Amino acid sequence: MSPHGWHLPPPDDRPTVLAHALALRAAHGPGPWPDGGDPLPDRQARPAAAPLISDTVLEGIRSQHMTRAAAPTASPGLADLIEAVVRLPPEAGAVRRLRAAATAASSDDLLRQLRGRDLPTGRLRELALHLARHGTGRDEVATGVMLLGVSGDRRDRDLLLLLGALDTLTRYAVAALRGSQPDPDRAVYELARRVDGWGRIHAVEQLRGTGDPEIRAWLLRDGYRNTIMDEYLAHLAATTGGLLDALAPDAIDEPLLSGAGGILLALLQGGPAADITHYPDGPRVIDRYLTHAGNHPPELSRVGVVGALRNFIAGQTVRPSGSGPSPDAVAWSAAERARLRDACDALTARPAWRELLDRALHRPDPEEFRRAIWVAEELRVPMDGLLREHLRRAPFDTYLWFSLVDSTSDIDGTSDIDGVLDLAAELLPLADLATGPTLDLGLGSDRPEHVLDIVVSRLDAYPGKGWPLIAAALANATVRNRNMAVRALDAWPAGTPAAAQAVAAAARVEPDPGIDRRMRALLRKWGM
Repeated sequence: MSPHGWHLPPPDDRPTVLAHALALRAAHGPGPWPDGGDPLPDRQARPAAAPLISDTVLEGIRSQHMTRAAAPTASPGLADLIEAVVRLPPEAGAVRRLRAAATAASSDDLLRQLRGRDLPTGRLRELALHLARHGTGRDEVATGVMLLGVSGDRRDRDLLLLLGALDTLTRYAVAALRGSQPDPDRAVYELARRVDGWGRIHAVEQLRGTGDPEIRAWLLRDGYRNTIMDEYLAHLAATTGGLLDALAPDAIDEPLLSGAGGILLALLQGGPAADITHYPDGPRVIDRYLTHAGNHPPELSRVGVVGALRNFIAGQTVRPSGSGPSPDAVAWSAAERARLRDACDALTARPAWRELLDRALHRPDPEEFRRAIWVAEELRVPMDGLLREHLRRAPFDTYLWFSLVDSTSDIDGTSDIDGVLDLAAELLPLADLATGPTLDLGLGSDRPEHVLDIVVSRLDAYPGKGWPLIAAALANATVRNRNMAVRALDAWPAGTPAAAQAVAAAARVEPDPGIDRRMRALLRKWGM
């Protein structure tokens, strides 16, 4: 009981988020934890209500890709509830209303409101601990964690690190650590190493500009890596970590060389964050990386990185991949660009480098072969025959199918789409895939319907080809396959009687209104 008889009502008996985190730590150590700790107890208790996108993913997307103005704002009533609870003897009903009103997405705005009020810090900390320790849902625990950012102290470090190891709470734990700990960078660094998904992204973003040598070294070797996209953190790691200076010595350690290669590869991809065109040190970093790569023994992923650098410098792409950074936007001279391209060519032409790739491609181990695929793609090494051999052993491996269909015209400009279609018709159980329509979106991988999706999604570029596959997709259970079938047929200059009959039959039973409209529009286009 607190001084003056002030105390919070007892918690209920539902499973708490803290107990969930403690169980994960006992089973897996301090983190990272499987699936970032998802699902939390409130989701486990009602799996049928689980959303298509988890709270963790939704929070990551919201924080990275929504403008501040688009984010929800805190209800002033929530701040009023907190003030009422901490100023008066807390009544159980008020605390229950507070827990129900807690909205994690608005915690930042909530803290701005609370900082303008003269609240009793001790009681506010007790309330924060009550929500953090006894909360049974994400939102109330997140609110408790954030309140520790204005009322907590070093005593709360272990609790914040434990709860912050849950990806869905990392963002709030980071803010609380920065607001409550005497060494905020070190505290956030400790948490960042316990997460590897969206939590890693949230934590590392708060280390931008740190001067701590250990943290900067970690950013370059491992800190930018995450299970979402390395592109989110690569530029931050290169700039805050001081990549150019780190590569300046004549000799560097293997983890730094590996980390530098991963950072450069991510910077070449473009996407959700700053890329190579926003990195003035890029040409000099590439130069130093190539020098060090030539001084170290060859390693399969390094061969691929150098191949990717060469293709970027030369303005070439391996796969049709949409937009990305342009080498013309990088601040290098034509002579410098040609010199770096030639340096890449010299490295990838080394016999030891080529032999390493050749051995990986011809080993029967499917995992070793999969690791070699992207390297072969970057070096323009033909491997259609090898892909077909592996697909006969694993006919529903979607990664292999992606590589095969995307490589049909990449090596020499010719297309073997007929060979791909023949193989797909041979390996896929087309009759079993024509099951009739449902509203299944078709998410996932490594099932026959997903392979069908991969192949049929390319057929709008080859009008008139692949009818047996399109017919199966047109009658498939997944929304995705039926959409791709209609798109492929829409590229045909005219419909055949068989195609028109199949589309008309499919439209009569199509449960998705959008697909039904497109099917009927296609029939009208064909004059049927």
